[in-house]
Amino acid sequence: PFTGDVKALAGGFNFKSSEFNRVTQAKRQPGSAFKPIVYAAALENGFKANTYLENAEKEYPEYDNWKPQNFDYKQTPDSTVALWYALANSMNLPTVDLFAKVGEEPLLNTLRRLNFPAIKKTTPSIALGTLDVSLSEITKAYASIANKGEMNKLITITKITDNKGVIIYEKEPVVSELVFSEETSNKITAILQKAIDEGTGIKIRNKYGIHSDLAGKTGTAQNYSNAWFMSYTPNLVIGTWVGASSPSVHFSSGNGSGSSLALPIS
Repeated sequence: PFTGDVKALAGGFNFKSSEFNRVTQAKRQPGSAFKPIVYAAALENGFKANTYLENAEKEYPEYDNWKPQNFDYKQTPDSTVALWYALANSMNLPTVDLFAKVGEEPLLNTLRRLNFPAIKKTTPSIALGTLDVSLSEITKAYASIANKGEMNKLITITKITDNKGVIIYEKEPVVSELVFSEETSNKITAILQKAIDEGTGIKIRNKYGIHSDLAGKTGTAQNYSNAWFMSYTPNLVIGTWVGASSPSVHFSSGNGSGSSLALPIS
């Protein structure tokens, strides 16, 4: 997070059969792995971790009668949940409510600062991760949260020398760009620690027995076409995406979630 240096990168299973780098070139929907960015945008614009959000189903006639649901299909009509709780438990309905309250422009400004792909048309579903991004783009965004809000370019080559040791190329000094305040980054990290300890990433603890300090978030795209798991410590960020070369290929519902496919790899 401090330097942007990439420790390891696996862009495919066989470079000889396919030179397509899925880390940088494949653009896919991140699902709930995108939510921390929405919540960070809200915190940057005056919302608090204990702000209450609505947890009730609504239909949006202006968007082809779109009717979002929580992942577990549970809602609590006429009730609310705290912002931190909604993110830690990856709840869809409060997230859409938050997007409506924050507004489109603050989120778009955040995406521009993160150098995410430009959006031609915004709908509320973007809050649930329908924007196509690469693994490298979203990993860099999480790195900025881990780095107290300062974003660095991802660096895969630090130095090149010739056979006599003469330096041909050396990376330029790191120049970070502030995209979130340190306060916002700390709050998002605290919430994503809850996601690991009590929320959607709890398999790290109760199934795999990893007890180190971690913050993280799972992601599952529509129709189980993509599975994600993002996790970090102050010194390392790991981004994992599981999917097919073609977006039309998807997994069966019971096995296609981020916690089932991507989390074990991380």
